[in-house]
Amino acid sequence: MAMESVLKQLETRIEELVEAYRGAVSHSAELETKVGEFETEIAELKTRLSSETDASVRVTSLEKQRDELAVRLEKVLGLIDGVLVSDTTSS
Repeated sequence: MAMESVLKQLETRIEELVEAYRGAVSHSAELETKVGEFETEIAELKTRLSSETDASVRVTSLEKQRDELAVRLEKVLGLIDGVLVSDTTSS
């Protein structure tokens, strides 16, 4: 009878172990799915970051062009003002 009791306990423990293993396998699969989702999200964020960096470089370039145009326009306006002042004083 004692042997029967030990075998029942062993059987119960084995069933618990199998259940725990199934749970671990299931949890592992869930984690693998999440890792895949995170990898996809990371790739998307890297793409966005790259695009934003490219946009930032483009903005910097356009701002530099704007500043250069402003300097040139100020020179042209200065020349026009100089011509207008000289025309007014000679008339």
